[in-house]
Amino acid sequence: MSDGSDAPAGNITPQVPKEETPQSESLEKPLGISVPLPPTLLHALEKVPDQDAKAVLSMAVSRTTFGFGPDPETAKILAQTEIHEEECRLKGFQASLQNREEQNKRDHEFRKKKLNHQTGLTVTILTVTIAAIGGGLALSITGNPALGNPVLIASFTVMTTLAGKLLAGRDRD
Repeated sequence: MSDGSDAPAGNITPQVPKEETPQSESLEKPLGISVPLPPTLLHALEKVPDQDAKAVLSMAVSRTTFGFGPDPETAKILAQTEIHEEECRLKGFQASLQNREEQNKRDHEFRKKKLNHQTGLTVTILTVTIAAIGGGLALSITGNPALGNPVLIASFTVMTTLAGKLLAGRDRD
């Protein structure tokens, strides 16, 4: 069987013409490598004798990140993702502070109302007690000690109880 070639039948090898490229020329231009390679890799690729192997190796090295980090688009997306995450954390923290501030305002308003209520109640009881003491003294002095003395005792008891509650309430808040 003859295929029309002058080569022996047992040794079939394709004849591929080799391109001649000067050694001083950079590998980036003829191979279309878009990622700039470090000088150490370029020097190592220049030592490869076979042009086909050199082309395959340079394409493989240029297409992988090979420890140089992600491509710029991926790095941009990663940075935007991290910025978005940090902005969300900041917004959450600001909302937490806002809620805490509003709760503190509500607590302050509640304490003010409670204090105003206690003050009004204390003033009312104190006014009635002082009036009762005055009435009890007046009854005792005018000659009716049977009615004046119990009113005085009750008034002083209320005054002592009020003073005890006021002192206990002061320590509690």
